[in-house]
Amino acid sequence: PGQFRNWFYSLLAMSTVLRRAAPFRTLFGYALLFGADGRPMHKSAGNLVEFDEAAERMGVDVMRWMFARARPEDNILFGWEASDIARRELLVLWNVFAFFVTYARLTSWSGPGVAGPEGERERGALDRWIRSRVAGLAAEMRAELSAYDAAGASGRLSAFIDDLSQWYLRRSRRRFHPTAATDERDAAFATLHGVLVAVAGVAAPILPFLAEEIYQVLVAEPGLEAPDSIHLTRWPDADLAADRDLVLEAAMATLRRAVELGRTIRGQAGLRVRQPLARAWLALPGGALAGGLAADDAAQLVDLLAAELNVKAVEVLGDESALVDRRLKVLLPKVGQRLGARVPEVMAAAREGRFVLRPDGTVELAGSTLRADEVEIQAVPRPGTAVGHEEGVVVVLDTVITPALRAEGDARDLARAVQGLRKEAGLALDDRIELWLDLPGSSADGLRPYLDEIGAETLATAVHLDEDGRAAADAGDAAEAQRGRVELSAGPASIALRRSEALG
Repeated sequence: PGQFRNWFYSLLAMSTVLRRAAPFRTLFGYALLFGADGRPMHKSAGNLVEFDEAAERMGVDVMRWMFARARPEDNILFGWEASDIARRELLVLWNVFAFFVTYARLTSWSGPGVAGPEGERERGALDRWIRSRVAGLAAEMRAELSAYDAAGASGRLSAFIDDLSQWYLRRSRRRFHPTAATDERDAAFATLHGVLVAVAGVAAPILPFLAEEIYQVLVAEPGLEAPDSIHLTRWPDADLAADRDLVLEAAMATLRRAVELGRTIRGQAGLRVRQPLARAWLALPGGALAGGLAADDAAQLVDLLAAELNVKAVEVLGDESALVDRRLKVLLPKVGQRLGARVPEVMAAAREGRFVLRPDGTVELAGSTLRADEVEIQAVPRPGTAVGHEEGVVVVLDTVITPALRAEGDARDLARAVQGLRKEAGLALDDRIELWLDLPGSSADGLRPYLDEIGAETLATAVHLDEDGRAAADAGDAAEAQRGRVELSAGPASIALRRSEALG
C-alpha cells in the first residue's frame, strides 16, 4: 500500500501535471510482502530482512526468481527458507550448464558447427525433441510475459529445466563421455549448446545475471559471431520456430507416461531399477505413440523406452487383450436402482467373467447392457508378468529373472558402486584407476563376461578379480586404496581402487 500511496501516486500526479499523460502503460505489482512467519516485516518482530543483506546472501537472481514464481494476487512470504527453495530450482539449470562446460573441456569439443538441412534430419529423435521443446518454450514465454504473467512464464521455464535435466540430459549423459562415438558426441554437444543459449535468451528478463553468465561462457568468450551480451539479442522464438515438432512432442509425452507406469510396476513387484528384464509390452490406442510419427522416430523412441525400463526388448501393440486377463467390476451405486432384481445375476456374471466388451465401450452380461461409466475394466496380470494402466496406456513387464539377467543386474550394481568410490576418492572425471574385486563365489562366473564393460565404464586400466576374499585385501598401500562394499544377489562384494599411473 505504501508503494501505491507514495511512489506510484507521486509519479502519476507529477506526470499528469507536467505532461498531461500517465508515466507508464502498465503497473505490475504484488499483494503484500511479509516476513517468513506471515507477519509484516519489522525490526521489532525480528523478521526483517534488509535488501543489502538479502542481495549478498541470497543473490539477486534468486530474489527475482522468488518474486517471478509468486502469484501477484498472493502475499509473498520473504525469508531465508524460501530463498533456499528458489536457489535449489536454479541450481538444476546451473548444474546442467556446469556439466556441459566440464565435458566440453574434457573432450576438447571445438564448438557448434553449421548444420544444414541434411544435418538437421540426421539428428536423433531425443535431440530434436529437446529442440522442439525449447522452441515451444520461447513462444509460450513470449505470450506469458506479453500478458505480464511472470508466474506463468517462470512456471514454464521451471518445467522445461526439469525436462532438460531429468529427461534429456539423464538419457544423453553417456553421449558426452570421452569414450562415446565422435559423431554422436558432437551431436549431443551441439544440441545442448544451442538449447542452453536459447534458455539463456528466454530467462534473461527474469534471471539477468545467470543468463548473462551462460551466454558469456558459451557465446561471447568462444568468439562466436553474436552481440556482446544476452541482453542485446532478440527474443529467440523466431529463430527456433522451425524446430517445433508437435507430433514428436506428443509421442515423447506418451512414452514418458509409459515410463512412469513401468517404474510404478517395478516398485510394486519389488524389482530394483538396475535389474534388467527380458521384455516389456506397450499397448496403445491405435498401436502407435502418436499419429503421424515417422517410423525411424518411433523405433528410436521404443529403444529409449527399453533403456529407461531396463528391458531387452519392447513390443508395441494396439490391444492388451493378448497380454492380460480382464476383470469386470460393476459399479453398484450407479446401476443398483436401474437393474433392481437383476443385480445378483449381473454381479455373479461379472465375478465369473461371463461378459462381452463392445467396441462402443458398453458391456453385455447376464442379458443386461451396462454403460462404460457403470463399470470398471481391470487388467489382471498373468503369471510371470506385472501390469499397469493409465488413460489408455498399458505397460506389461516380464518379471521372470534368469541367471543371466541376474548377473547383468549385479554387474550394473557393481559399476555404480565403483563410480561412487571414485567420487569418494576425489578422482577427476578422466582419472584412470586400478580396480580389485572380491566377489561371492557363486556370482563370480556370471560376472566375468562383464568385467571389460565395467572396466571401460569406470576407466579402469586393470581389473583384478578374486573369489576367495584376498584381491581387495591385497589392493596395495591402504593409504592409497579407496575401499567399499556392495550387496549383490549372492551376497556382499568388496571393492578397492586406486588411481593408476597408466595413461590408459
